[in-house]
Amino acid sequence: MAQYAARLQADNSAGRCFICDLVDDENSEPGALIYQDELCVVLFPSTPRLLGYTMVAPREHRTGVVADFTEDDYVALQRRIHRLGRAITALVPTERLYVFSFGSHQGVAHVHWHVVPLPPGVPFEEQQFNAVNRPDYLQIPAKERAELAARIAAAMAGHDP
Repeated sequence: MAQYAARLQADNSAGRCFICDLVDDENSEPGALIYQDELCVVLFPSTPRLLGYTMVAPREHRTGVVADFTEDDYVALQRRIHRLGRAITALVPTERLYVFSFGSHQGVAHVHWHVVPLPPGVPFEEQQFNAVNRPDYLQIPAKERAELAARIAAAMAGHDP
């Protein structure tokens, strides 16, 4: 984790943004991008901790969670987050859907929201922040990840998941 944080901070200091790279088709990480439209991208994080863990980011590099958006743009993004949350909870067993925005002007400055399904049956002590801050990551087979991405993308485009 320390190496990851150091890399994020170094990239940020150098003016590099991994989310902008993901938006740019030439630099995007294979299999990360799930859905995109004129306003946002939906992607899998490189280190998922729960099945169905996704992120939503505006296509444009913005750093203020609310300050850098008009009310209409913000609401439009939240509509996509709502649509994504509905798709995920239809596709992945979910006791509670977490939606939050992390980031920092010192690390990942590009605004983004995490949309994370908590599986049913997780003990209370392992829920909430503990569920998304586990030290282990899921190893999701590429085929399973691609199938889930396709179903999420179809739901985001207005088709049944």
